[in-house]
Amino acid sequence: MKEVTYKWTSESQDWESWNSFLKENPRGIYLQTKEWLESYQAYGFSTLLLIASDSAGNILGGVGAVLASAGPFKILAGPYSPIIKTGEELIFVRLIQEFLQKAKSSGAFLAQLSYPCTTGNDNFPDYFLPQSLISTYLTGEKSGLIFKFVTGVSGLRAVRLFQGESDSLSKVVSGYNTLTKRNIKKASQLGNTLVFAKSVEEIKTAYQLIILNSNTQGYAVRSWEDFGDTLIKMVGKEQCFIACCENEGQLKGTLVVFDIGKKLHYIMGATLREETDFKVGHFLHHHVIQIGIQKGYEFYDISMGGSEGVVRFKEGFGGEIIGIVEPRYWVLKPWQFLAFQKLLPWVQKNKKLVSQILSKLK
Repeated sequence: MKEVTYKWTSESQDWESWNSFLKENPRGIYLQTKEWLESYQAYGFSTLLLIASDSAGNILGGVGAVLASAGPFKILAGPYSPIIKTGEELIFVRLIQEFLQKAKSSGAFLAQLSYPCTTGNDNFPDYFLPQSLISTYLTGEKSGLIFKFVTGVSGLRAVRLFQGESDSLSKVVSGYNTLTKRNIKKASQLGNTLVFAKSVEEIKTAYQLIILNSNTQGYAVRSWEDFGDTLIKMVGKEQCFIACCENEGQLKGTLVVFDIGKKLHYIMGATLREETDFKVGHFLHHHVIQIGIQKGYEFYDISMGGSEGVVRFKEGFGGEIIGIVEPRYWVLKPWQFLAFQKLLPWVQKNKKLVSQILSKLK
């Protein structure tokens, strides 16, 4: 039997090795990177890393986690984890056991994991844990999302990129609906240009457009003060790119796309609302799809969710829904959990205020 070592660490070199593991492993995702997890430090939360490695020091899998605390209340959460190298699935149960033990020793009343496992779509098996791994519940395990501040994803909309085929782009485009094809053609005739935000000022300008869009459309995004440093670091490390559409030198729209785990994930974007419709969204997503093809990736996650109009827009690019199983949680201190549940409705109604309070408590 292979010798496997399990350790909790906060060493920079271990985090960098973990980032490299995520980058090259198809099961890797941006939610598990050092930079993403450290973004929660803006609320006073701390980050932890559990690594399983072989006798040669090669990473086989692990869990990047956040220890959230507010007064006596502590929660250990691992968003979209564990990440395990294909062929090393036998370490799954031990990783969960180590995670739960860490939660207990940290004084947490709740432990929560969002397993990277689909609800039934098996078209991209290399990118997810086998369902058989979670078919048997561990002692005390329950389904449901309790702690919504640090979580994984509920699903993906995967646009297949026809990896390795000479006519990949034409096959992808054949999956677009008629309106999407028409708008992409129109966008190419309007003088739009594709640029990438790389400097601090360019990244900030692009993100300010996202904030503006969120304010006018009535949804929440993290402030630049909370999230700006994370974006700057991730762009600098090529874990993320920010695609921008300019017209006559003016910024018209932007997309934030993560490049981790041999796939691209779109997570947020914005379009400047003007009298002239430059078809910015169609222009940018079509270009990101071409980037995914050039990188030799199997699919582009254009993401799920959004308003009815946003969902309809995404559907125009085709793709298939990949549902992710519900998170799992363990109650470690029942009385604190009960108190937390009593407070939860108020917390959910006052997320912005809670975030401000937590950031002041750090």
